[in-house]
Amino acid sequence: MSKEFITNQEKLLSDVVNNYLKDSENLYFLVGFFYFSGFEEIFENLIDKNLKILVGLEIEKGIMNQVKEVENLSLQNFSRGEIRDNFNKSLVELFNETNFFDTRKNIKAFKSFYNKIKDGTLEIRKTKEPNHSKMYLFEFDEEHSHHGEDLGTVVTGSSNLTRSGLRGQFELNVVLKDNSDFEKGKEIFDTLWKQAVIIADKDNIKIFEDDVIEKIWFEKLYKPILLYIRVLHEYFSINLNQKVKYPHEITKERFLNLRYQMDAIQLALSTIERHNGVIVADVVGLGKSIIASAAAHNLNLKTIVIAPPHLVKQWDDEYRDYFDFNAKVFSSGNIAKALEYLNSNSDGEPRLIMVDEAHKYRNEETQDYGLLHNLCQGNKVILLTATPFNNRPQDVFSMIKLFQIPAKSTLKTVGNLAEEFFRLIAEYKKLEKIQKEQAETPEAIKERLDDIARQIRLIISPIVIRRSRLDLKDITAYKKDIAAQGIEFPIVNPPEELQYSLGNLEELYIYTLERIASDDGKNCFKGTRYRPVTYLKDFKKYKKVIEEEFGNFNLFKNSQNQISKFMRRLLVKRFESSVAAFESTLKYMILSSENIQKWIKVRNTVPIFKKGNLLDIEKYYQISSDDVLKEVEGMNLENDLSKLKKKGLFEIPIKDIRNGFLTDLESDISILKSLYEKWFKNGIGEDPKLDQISKILHEHIKLEPKRKIIVFSEYADTVDYLEKNLKNKLPVFKYTSNDASVKNKQIISTNFDAGLPKTKQENKYKILLATDAISEGYNLHRAGMIINYDIPYNPTRVIQRIGRINRINKKVFDVLYIYNYFPSSVGENETRTKQISTLKIAMIQALLGDDTKALTSDEELQSFFKEVYKKEFEKSEARSWDTKHKDYYLNLTDTNSELLKLALKIPKRSRIARQSDKQTGVLVFGKKGNDFVFRLAQSADETLPLPPEEALQLFEANLTESPYKVSDNFETLYEKVKADLFKRNTQVPNEKLKREVLDRLEVIQKNSAGNLKDFLADLVDVINLDALPRHYLKFLNKVKPNKAETIPEKISSHYISTILKSARSVDEGEELLILSEEFINPNTSTKSEA
Repeated sequence: MSKEFITNQEKLLSDVVNNYLKDSENLYFLVGFFYFSGFEEIFENLIDKNLKILVGLEIEKGIMNQVKEVENLSLQNFSRGEIRDNFNKSLVELFNETNFFDTRKNIKAFKSFYNKIKDGTLEIRKTKEPNHSKMYLFEFDEEHSHHGEDLGTVVTGSSNLTRSGLRGQFELNVVLKDNSDFEKGKEIFDTLWKQAVIIADKDNIKIFEDDVIEKIWFEKLYKPILLYIRVLHEYFSINLNQKVKYPHEITKERFLNLRYQMDAIQLALSTIERHNGVIVADVVGLGKSIIASAAAHNLNLKTIVIAPPHLVKQWDDEYRDYFDFNAKVFSSGNIAKALEYLNSNSDGEPRLIMVDEAHKYRNEETQDYGLLHNLCQGNKVILLTATPFNNRPQDVFSMIKLFQIPAKSTLKTVGNLAEEFFRLIAEYKKLEKIQKEQAETPEAIKERLDDIARQIRLIISPIVIRRSRLDLKDITAYKKDIAAQGIEFPIVNPPEELQYSLGNLEELYIYTLERIASDDGKNCFKGTRYRPVTYLKDFKKYKKVIEEEFGNFNLFKNSQNQISKFMRRLLVKRFESSVAAFESTLKYMILSSENIQKWIKVRNTVPIFKKGNLLDIEKYYQISSDDVLKEVEGMNLENDLSKLKKKGLFEIPIKDIRNGFLTDLESDISILKSLYEKWFKNGIGEDPKLDQISKILHEHIKLEPKRKIIVFSEYADTVDYLEKNLKNKLPVFKYTSNDASVKNKQIISTNFDAGLPKTKQENKYKILLATDAISEGYNLHRAGMIINYDIPYNPTRVIQRIGRINRINKKVFDVLYIYNYFPSSVGENETRTKQISTLKIAMIQALLGDDTKALTSDEELQSFFKEVYKKEFEKSEARSWDTKHKDYYLNLTDTNSELLKLALKIPKRSRIARQSDKQTGVLVFGKKGNDFVFRLAQSADETLPLPPEEALQLFEANLTESPYKVSDNFETLYEKVKADLFKRNTQVPNEKLKREVLDRLEVIQKNSAGNLKDFLADLVDVINLDALPRHYLKFLNKVKPNKAETIPEKISSHYISTILKSARSVDEGEELLILSEEFINPNTSTKSEA
């Protein structure tokens, strides 16, 4: 008996098989399972051979495209046709969803395979019952059988007909050369063959072609337009594992079902599922709160809402109730209470954390941000905010980090989220410096800032829902739906100027501006009390102690200068706003500065609070000047001061402060008292600004009685003052944050909300006097005019104000008007008019800074405000990048387009070439889990991740464009892209603060033990994930080694373990390669693949 053992160690089975093939005429293979990594090893020696393959087991493609055999016992009850269909489906899946056929050699092998079936030299069958056996029979041809004396050879053992089975791993196979072994093996094979199910042979080639060939990408050239449509479908279609309920049903018909909102609700749910959070950033007036509330209802999670104080009641009384979701609402000032509530009511289940006006939490160095970050960990998050794309990169990054772990981000638009944002932050800071030094033109700086905004948009677009009114007009499906429901958009006119004459106050107005808006440094208010550190005699002496208390010395000194400038600007703003606001500010600043003098007299020190904030001290010293010394001397100072020091009080001996501090402080007090004396010696006197607004309001109400008016001011005391002086003359109602009540909300709604049924509308009030407490969350579209009583220095705020009267649910007026209210000089005195104009511009420059330095006339000033508004409006209402693509896709779905049907039949991994004179290389579209990846290779050395915006531009095509076969260069670039497609870089930039903290923790760890040592190790892991806010990093950087036990008190172990658990739970998901395109320059001669 002749035997030989093959183990793939010293001799490969593939070499043995190929040797026997040369001598054989007929081949009979019984295999557990079969796919082309094995066939490719032997196909070149099968050209003139007859081959029968009998497959015993099912084939299944597992996660990460690994193939395994499955003993599917349920097939025993299937018909023979079902068994064949199942096998063919598995073959199609292997072709379209694995790497096996990506190389030219394997495609050549498949061509051979297909041709052999067609010419009858290859037959494939599937055993009726599952069969693990592996047996290869080689029946010798006439020449090598020695006239029938040697029938052939049998190889049997463990190897499947796979590459690894033939050559790649340890196998145990035996070669049997006796005729008796061959005869017995052939008998077994023939018996199984007769009972087996036909999969493919010449007589059934049509079935094989219909079930396999037509469904794989082999030798298919699909039109570029179809690949573009397929990409759009994969990108825009939403598959949710739940039935979604929409506003009309949820709120018992209180709200409409608008299609753009329904799509946003679906997208929000899908995004939360994929990324743990979503940013809802539709422009003002399109219903962010409706989308978020409907999403909350569908998620059915216990919810915590963080909202500005003036919106708490609306979330608590309306959205939570109308949209029927279980929520606890907290004011934005009570995040600590929200966290305490969450921790005390924890049941191990995730919560939904919803944050309204989330852009207010953009600074991760603040305590509120740290608390909010803690609150969000391990939970689902919805952030409602203004469009985030144009914010500073560090602000956007802070918001994203509330539900993304930078080193383990679910975003696939960049290879490393932290690295990209650190680069953008550095670039932005560099531009800020360039802008400050005026090293480049404003146009060049704007262009670079716009590019940063574009890059931010590209990175975060998968987690942002943002549509403008332009989008709703340009997307046909949305436009039709809105029109069908009787909704139209009014025209918003750019701001016009309303003027009031200063009359007898011109001289005093000029005198005041010269004192508070001038930078000449002589007879003007300096804000000395807010920047004592800048007067230190010896900076070096205090550098170390100040840095221990407040961080970087220079930054702290600069922050005091900035606060001083801010307070000066505040004084100008409140002077411009109203005499009432100016009076209260003068009183406050005089008292505040005098309190510093008194402190110095009693303590011989200058008090400093972090960020220059002395509010606690000022509250402490709310006593009259006559008996201040007596009061101070009677206090238990040591006890009371220790409390203040715990809150951040730091004192500097007056002997270490330059004399100029006391001189400048006295000068400030003198200027402020002089102004108070001139303006308010006998109380508030004449007020031409008030008189003129009364006249203007009368005229407009008379001219157009149905057009109600909103007068906005930034300050509550201005609004209170207006209401006090207008309520007996005009039908006015006021609203500030102090007026938040159910009753007042009801009054505003019945008088200003056009969405209410006519039977519930009232007309008692035609003018609403309000602060920006009402610029969010209210429908006020029975008003068709906005008057900005203060100079609108913040264009974003103006846009938000307009959003109150430009609502989606009902158009009342064809045109909406905005007016800015400015002082002017009236009369023939040209010199005086120019002087007023010059000082008015000086005041604007004091408020708005460098952007207004070129203004020299009232006309230029008007143009400036129009241009600023126009730019902000265009920015807020900008067309979204995907509008064109989405409109095209929705039109296809709504018309049940044949093109869409054809596109959906395109097999995965299809590839074509296209001619392009703008782009070269190979672009691959893949999917990992539920998220998309686009990657481009222009050389074999490097690939680039592409954001969807750029990728869809490349995939875009028209009906007339023809496809081409991919070139000989395709495979090299394609293999490089495949290797990099899902590659992630988890290293995060090691900035200075992080390095210092890690060094400090290393020292502390060495002296720690037990639970504390374990906790610190976990803390280090979180820092390395870039998942700890800077608020906590700065705290850690001050912790002394002997105070290590204070760390878990500030940063809880639960918080840290939740972050680490979230990082571990990031599901990478199954990797799928969907489509590929090669871009070839038509002017370059490139050979195509056969």
